Amino acid sequence: MSKNVIYRLHRQAASGLALVLILSGCATVESEGPSATPSAEQETQQGQSGSLETEPRETDRPVTRVGVSFDSQIPSSEVMLWVEAAVAEMSDPPADFMGLIWPIGEALDDDPDPEIFDGASFRAHSHVLSSDEVEDTVRQFEDWQLGLLGCTEQERRDFQDGSRVVGMWIRGAADVATAPDPCMESRAVIYARTAEHDKTTATEIFFHEAYHGLSNYLLNRCSPIVGIDEDDLNPLRWFAEGTADYFGVFMAAKLEGREDHRQKLLERAYLDLKGDPSMTLFDNTYVQSAAMILMLERSQVSEEKILDGSYFHNCEWIEDFAPEAKDMQFVFDNFNTIEFSDGVYRYPEEAISG
Repeated sequence: MSKNVIYRLHRQAASGLALVLILSGCATVESEGPSATPSAEQETQQGQSGSLETEPRETDRPVTRVGVSFDSQIPSSEVMLWVEAAVAEMSDPPADFMGLIWPIGEALDDDPDPEIFDGASFRAHSHVLSSDEVEDTVRQFEDWQLGLLGCTEQERRDFQDGSRVVGMWIRGAADVATAPDPCMESRAVIYARTAEHDKTTATEIFFHEAYHGLSNYLLNRCSPIVGIDEDDLNPLRWFAEGTADYFGVFMAAKLEGREDHRQKLLERAYLDLKGDPSMTLFDNTYVQSAAMILMLERSQVSEEKILDGSYFHNCEWIEDFAPEAKDMQFVFDNFNTIEFSDGVYRYPEEAISG
């Protein structure tokens, strides 16, 4: 199975990003690879009002977009389109962003394998790629990471461990889909597509993880800013996952020329809730993304701000969408009231106007 690497180099200009160079071929190029550890250095400042703000990120160096696929069903040219489509939605994307996809086979068993993956709850699968192609995939990440220009010395010191962890996932055929961030200005989405994932599902997963990768201040970066241990911020993950899942399903529908993303999100949550009516908003992304629709209907959030990632331009979302925040308890109490009638999934009027 041959790979086709698509690498695009952009340079930042006053009027926007101008395309400078496109290279296509089979030679290995700088490819983006993830780091398993969050960066330790972040430049932040606290405003006089007490609100937590972040310094504007400026760079005059080349801006890169990389799309790489070792999956015969999804060419690198398509991954490149996905990368550029995701970045185009964002109002403040990082300077460098890469998408890396490879295929894996059947799960070896039904149980997670944390003993293989350093405690991560991925499952080991059979390999689809040859051993040489597996190593090519690992090198693609490593080479991309080593070529990054905008990382601090502290961030670069974490590269080796990041490469080790990503290599372990790829060599172990883990069912991984995640968004590594070697540094603030250089991030990635990596995704091992299983045989169970059709094209639409693969697209949704890719854009879900891309959203995480393109979000500037998630819990790992906000934790040192707000002075709260990341584990203690876990109750906030519902909002980060719900917005990412909304984005993933929205983008897949957009690329396929559909406008049914809200119906799909509501249907998935409705069926899950039928199977487990006791489910809470902390339990899975299906109900979390459905809750985004409830909040949109109630004008508690803006679709524009969800899609362009601006809720994550600073750490204020930590307070705004905490379960105990104003109006959030109503969402937690009513996210599960989805109805189905006349072929349409919807929230009842009392949930919208209540």
